[in-house]
Amino acid sequence: MTASMIPLDDARRRVLDSVRPLSPIELPLIEAHGCVLASDVAADFDIPSFSSSEVDGVAVRAADVHGASAEAPASLRIVGRSVTGRLPDATVGWGEALRIAPGAPLPAGADTVVPLEVCAVEGETVRVSEGLTAGSYVRPAGEDVRAGEVLVPSGRRLSGPEIGILAASGQPAALSHPKVRVGVRSMGNGLVEPGQPAEFGSVRDAGSYTVFGALRDLGAVPYRLGIVTGSDEDLREALLSNLVRVDAFVALAEEAEASRLVHALGTVADLDWLQVAMYPGMTQVVGTIEGMPFFMLSGSPVGAFVSFEMFVRPALLKMMGRQDIKRPEVMAAVDGELSAPSGLTLVAPARVGRIEGRWHANPTGPAGPNFLAALVQANGLILVPPEQGTVPAGTQVRVQ
Repeated sequence: MTASMIPLDDARRRVLDSVRPLSPIELPLIEAHGCVLASDVAADFDIPSFSSSEVDGVAVRAADVHGASAEAPASLRIVGRSVTGRLPDATVGWGEALRIAPGAPLPAGADTVVPLEVCAVEGETVRVSEGLTAGSYVRPAGEDVRAGEVLVPSGRRLSGPEIGILAASGQPAALSHPKVRVGVRSMGNGLVEPGQPAEFGSVRDAGSYTVFGALRDLGAVPYRLGIVTGSDEDLREALLSNLVRVDAFVALAEEAEASRLVHALGTVADLDWLQVAMYPGMTQVVGTIEGMPFFMLSGSPVGAFVSFEMFVRPALLKMMGRQDIKRPEVMAAVDGELSAPSGLTLVAPARVGRIEGRWHANPTGPAGPNFLAALVQANGLILVPPEQGTVPAGTQVRVQ
């Protein structure tokens, strides 16, 4: 590793230190799904807020059916009904009962529900052939959550159950870190849009589509802004004209185009070249454009993806308030020999799985900036540190 190169982990820390979580805003529950809650939400009332019946039956006083049996049933007078969504028709006094539906409110005076299976209803009389203890077949108020308890803690990503319990508590919105909006722009005269004719020497823009998909996967809101070519002023305008609609920007360019862009942006940008001791994806530019986070990655699709995984993905997750910004890692036996370039961390695509209780990582192809097919077959990335050099088959390696 040359003196000008930065170790992978040091570069990742520098990038993470350069971003901050987006300011939280009140989001309607549907829009808050996938976002991170910015403050604890406590229950304003018990959930459920009333006691209800678990079964179809009759609501009674337990004392009125004490000792009841098939030979000596308790006879009670039906004085009304309780159905879901409405107040009960009446209260339950001594010797009285109410017909009650599943989920319907328990009427005042009753403390027990008798299932219809042990009842015989004859007009306005019900005969109960089984004695039950107080609370039988009753779902009490606050059975799920008591008033004042924390429903969802700060820092929790809002998925289906979290959205559901906030709705159950009457919360129409949640104070959350919003999903980060990211503009994606490719740069280069030799790039062609998919579906368009490509002249000899031109290549189709796979990089921006690869990054766009990765952004969607992590829960960001990406905007693919196409390919920009032309003068320095065209490059500058292509970025600055889109700043108002995004929270961060990812550009893909080969080194010559990246140099042009940095020069074209001038004083509106505060950018650093990072030469990371990593292959592929060695060179990237990170910083801000008018205070907005900016990442410039390799123009090659695999190099861009590797840099995205190592630097951009954790940075954007941090911006969205997430704590789980790192991919899970395991130690796995590599099924095949690998050789890292001198002084560089090798990032190699692999198929990872467990065989006879041990993790194995099978390289899916060459580790290089343009071997996209190998990446498609992979579900993990092997990380071979610079000091390890050649890795014989069977060696334990780190795998994300």
